[in-house]
Amino acid sequence: MAAAPSSEASQARPSLRSALLAGAAVAALAVVYPWALGAVLERAGTRGLALLLLGVLAVSLPLRGPAVGSRRLGTAGLVVLLVASAATGDARWLRLVPAWVYLGLAALFAASLREPGSLIERAARWLVPEAPGFIRDYCRVVTALWVVCFLACAAQIGWLAIAGDPGAWTRFTSRSVWIAMGALSAVEFLVRKTWFRYYFHGGPFERLWSRLFPAERTARGRRSLAYIEEYRARLSSRPRPGRS
Repeated sequence: MAAAPSSEASQARPSLRSALLAGAAVAALAVVYPWALGAVLERAGTRGLALLLLGVLAVSLPLRGPAVGSRRLGTAGLVVLLVASAATGDARWLRLVPAWVYLGLAALFAASLREPGSLIERAARWLVPEAPGFIRDYCRVVTALWVVCFLACAAQIGWLAIAGDPGAWTRFTSRSVWIAMGALSAVEFLVRKTWFRYYFHGGPFERLWSRLFPAERTARGRRSLAYIEEYRARLSSRPRPGRS
């Protein structure tokens, strides 16, 4: 059994918080950029937009703190794409920006696989501090799955940016990629619930799923039940505030 979930969660939160903030910024860019690119190109032109984005990047760098490791590489890649677009006037360089962003996400998730706790595990423990230690291997598999997903997205976006028409690029980056990731998340959630049969909170969905897939019928489900009972017993044995 791994260390107590609460202690693991507290150790993971600082780095995870940074990752979540970076993820929110990336998500905002990924949502807004594909929709806005065509309209802004019509008004500012390729060179004008590239120079504007270079200016925004230069202003934001001091606010992000010292760049180290993968973040330095990610920033350098963006600079190369924007400079190439400004120098050539070719909008395809600008359409490669989301591909570079997804490559960065793939690298972030892959790097966490070299650590004891993968990014998905740290996120799980941050969201659910009582998560059991036996989720570790599963979380590593899911983290690797997201690496593959982000690499596939980057490859498709890169191909459409270079060889496809702008309309196909816009449809994929603004709609198709989100549908695919939403479907992957939904399938993973159902697989996870069926695999572990871990029904801790007992909400409406867990009550339904526990009828379809009772925890008692599999070894993993019985292990989940035993962990939940043990966790609640530990919790009830702690002295309550105000009592001697």
